[in-house]
Amino acid sequence: KAYEIPVSADVTLGEFKEAFHKQFRKYYPTRQSFKLGNREGEPVPNAKALSGDDTSLADLGLGDGAASSLLFKDYGPQFSYRGVFVVEYAGPLLFVLLYAMRPAFLYGPDAASKPWDPVAKLGVWCWTAHFAKREFETFFVHRFSRPTMPLLNLFKNSIYYHTFGLVIGYPLCHPDFTAPASELQVQIACGAFILFELGNLICHIMLRNLRPAEGSSKRPIPSGFLFDLVACPNYTFEIACWVAYSFMTQIFFCYLFTIVGGLQMWIWAKGKHRGYIKTYGDEYKKLRRKPMIPFLC
Repeated sequence: KAYEIPVSADVTLGEFKEAFHKQFRKYYPTRQSFKLGNREGEPVPNAKALSGDDTSLADLGLGDGAASSLLFKDYGPQFSYRGVFVVEYAGPLLFVLLYAMRPAFLYGPDAASKPWDPVAKLGVWCWTAHFAKREFETFFVHRFSRPTMPLLNLFKNSIYYHTFGLVIGYPLCHPDFTAPASELQVQIACGAFILFELGNLICHIMLRNLRPAEGSSKRPIPSGFLFDLVACPNYTFEIACWVAYSFMTQIFFCYLFTIVGGLQMWIWAKGKHRGYIKTYGDEYKKLRRKPMIPFLC
């Protein structure tokens, strides 16, 4: 259905979204997407979703050739990007801390008084430190290019993290937890976990420093550290953390958590790798980087 909203081509995309919102209250600005269209209401050739709320409609191409209208698409209900991160990381953090209290309804009446295996206690500390770090980064490190994401992502992301928090925390905090037979294995895995966590934090700080401000989509090609070998070393270190944690605790669901998370991050890394190629072309290709695993893939 076509609607007429009288505006000048000199207004910015952001101002037009506000005007659209005033006329159609259901569609707040972060829920809106527009493409250039012709007089018949069809997309112009190679039309893409317009971006750059501070850019005028004229500079985005409205009025240029056949582009005489804007085609609206509803992104659906949205939720704060930062809020999604807070909720998805809070679940596994709180679940394991609850398990660590060894409530009687889960572990039996005498569970809280039973001694802890040192490796289980170490696992709780490492788990807690990881998700506390993620919450810290969410508030003080990450700069998001978009203010919101689809509301459905809140549930998809939370199900993944919360479910694994539930099924990993239970055996980790159980009085009958069985540690790996090799003390050296635990020591090496714990040391690797700490190093990989630091590597992940360094990558996130470097990415923050490349984005000029919250809401900006501009980001030059990262360089230095592991960025010289892969497009997404933050994912590399993240998965390496969980590989180390899995060997440290030898809990089946830790290995499964690592595999599922690794596959998802591999998909994201390939997408970002393609994005760099699309944006920077040969300038990026000549760097001969891999998406996530150095020298391999």
